[in-house]
Amino acid sequence: MKKLFKASVSKVYIAYLLLLTVFVIGTYSSYAYFTVNKEKKNAIKMITGNLVGELKVDGEVNDKLVVNANETKTFEVEVINKNNRQARFNFYYKGNLAENVEAGYVSGDGYNPMVKETGVNLTANGSLGYFLKYQIKVKNKTTGSITIPLGYEIGLDYNDLSLPNNCYLFEEAKVDTAADILLANYTNDESIQDYDINYSKEDKTAKENKMYVFNHEAGTQQSGWSSNELKDYRYIGKDPNNYVTFNNETAGWRIIGIETVDDGTGKKEKRIKLIRKEVLPAGDKESWEYGYVSWDNKYKSNMGSIESFGHGSSDWTDARLMMVLNPGYDNNELAIEGKGSIYWNRQSGNCPYGSLGTSTTCDFSESGLLPESQKMAGNAKWFLGGTLREYASAVNGTTDQWYSYERGEETCTTKGKCTKTRKTNWKGRVGLIYSSDYGYATSGGSTTNRDTCLKTDIYDWNNSSENIEDCKDNNWLYMDGKHQWTITSNTNYSFEVYYITGTGSITSLEPDNFRFYVARPVIYLKANTLYESGDGSESNPFVFKRDSSSDDSEPVCKFTNNSTTDFSNGGNIIVECTDDSDSISDLTANSFYVRNVEEEETRYYQNEYDVVTTLSKTENIENGKRYTFVVNKEENDNWITHCGKIFLKLKENSVTDKSGNSNYEISNEIEGVENSTCGNIGPTPGGPTTG
Repeated sequence: MKKLFKASVSKVYIAYLLLLTVFVIGTYSSYAYFTVNKEKKNAIKMITGNLVGELKVDGEVNDKLVVNANETKTFEVEVINKNNRQARFNFYYKGNLAENVEAGYVSGDGYNPMVKETGVNLTANGSLGYFLKYQIKVKNKTTGSITIPLGYEIGLDYNDLSLPNNCYLFEEAKVDTAADILLANYTNDESIQDYDINYSKEDKTAKENKMYVFNHEAGTQQSGWSSNELKDYRYIGKDPNNYVTFNNETAGWRIIGIETVDDGTGKKEKRIKLIRKEVLPAGDKESWEYGYVSWDNKYKSNMGSIESFGHGSSDWTDARLMMVLNPGYDNNELAIEGKGSIYWNRQSGNCPYGSLGTSTTCDFSESGLLPESQKMAGNAKWFLGGTLREYASAVNGTTDQWYSYERGEETCTTKGKCTKTRKTNWKGRVGLIYSSDYGYATSGGSTTNRDTCLKTDIYDWNNSSENIEDCKDNNWLYMDGKHQWTITSNTNYSFEVYYITGTGSITSLEPDNFRFYVARPVIYLKANTLYESGDGSESNPFVFKRDSSSDDSEPVCKFTNNSTTDFSNGGNIIVECTDDSDSISDLTANSFYVRNVEEEETRYYQNEYDVVTTLSKTENIENGKRYTFVVNKEENDNWITHCGKIFLKLKENSVTDKSGNSNYEISNEIEGVENSTCGNIGPTPGGPTTG
């Protein structure tokens, strides 16, 4: 009896333990919640139950995103609290994204930014704030369909959540740039040789109205470039839909294509290349010579890169036309009448026109670059490689060969045709077209197809006896009767550059020629330029806009002291640098160089002297800083005792902002230097040049 009683108690005890265990496990399972509220009378309130959520993709219950090959797709994803009480949620994707797949959230009206790993509280179902809505953009750049599994975590509203293993939060999606939009919607990947240009221009979706893909061999200046970086995209044909409204000029610019561009610091990015539809306006509008300009017409052997009296120089880095188009040459003694940058600054002035430094009036007050356009025109590394006169054959003068010459390292210096060192590239904003740009723009025609055009030297494209005229006649860059300057030099001379003739071929001539010779400004839009509207037709041109959310301004520096400085007694150099981002780096000592502009042997750029200085004071000014440098006279004997003009420069890239943008090279010409060795020669103030 006693034994049986003990056995009964044991069984009852075990049963209670089992019930309690089941209760505890059920209460603390991942699908239950347990709340404890301390109330006024220290009562304990316990609530149990299952937490339930739901995922919807584009309005349907779903937990995956499916995107086809080479497709970009945007989904609307909802995370919904299905409970009658508040609960905490987060949202994620499962597994690593495949290579060449991008996925991220797009914030905006009606859509939430991504929640943190710890989650966010959603109110009870049916009340305000019971769901999250995301816009998820997926770019699939692979050749097959991809699936991205989705998931969510749910828990008590007062406990932090954590992501399961191998699960990740979406990051903010990369903003589609204008180049992204064009590459996704306006390119044709089919073999370019398969097409002649016989199509209806009214069909804006036609393949021929899109950019074609070109794969290049690397030039010697493109060492280390990947196959993708060597790939570019170009519009071809007689009149493709590549019109752009830019600089307040409706359909006034056209897209050459999209290329990989080095921004001058080594950073490479795909950027849109624009050319002005009409020529640079120069001279009298009523004159038959309207628009005609010289490439360069410096006329003294001591002027920059010029080697001899006569026809100017074929060095783009100090060409007078370059100084008209680009910033930083407002007061430069090599520019026409010492004033450049008039197109960049939207000003009136003079352009080179004819031999011996003559000029023509240029009024760019309505056609020059507006401030917003200046901010969209990015710095770029322009290749300045050239070639000899051996281009006049199919062995040496095809479009592909021109591409190689331009990106090569041959100059008149390397060929022994000039003694002053020529650079093989130039960092700047506004340039001219390459010969290869013209060659690649042809589509050929019914008599001579495109493949034949590309295998024929461009020099021979105006040869009617060989029925080759289809090459120029179906080329939107061709201008009948007008010779277009290119940026490329003939390395057999120190004073010849190439141009596209008014009859469709390519040849070279002295840069001071002006009759029939025109220039069309070319720029590379910054990589962060955004698409706004348009399909590229002339009636509905592309419209791009600047990404104002990013810091893409450049530091601006200027000299503020005049020429009364007595450098022989250790005078000061004062420079002010400003930037909209208020984040410029500090100038350091030895950021200057100087040349003695009245002595021929030291006037050339390669003979400029470094100025040894010490930074003595830094002061804060609005959006920037003022720097005062002391010139160390004992270490500057090679120039400091000079009594005539000097040309003082702040080296380019001396100041950078937080985005890596840098100042332009700026300069200040001082007409006279007052110092103790000059017998009190009176100075004449020189105006500052801003970057």
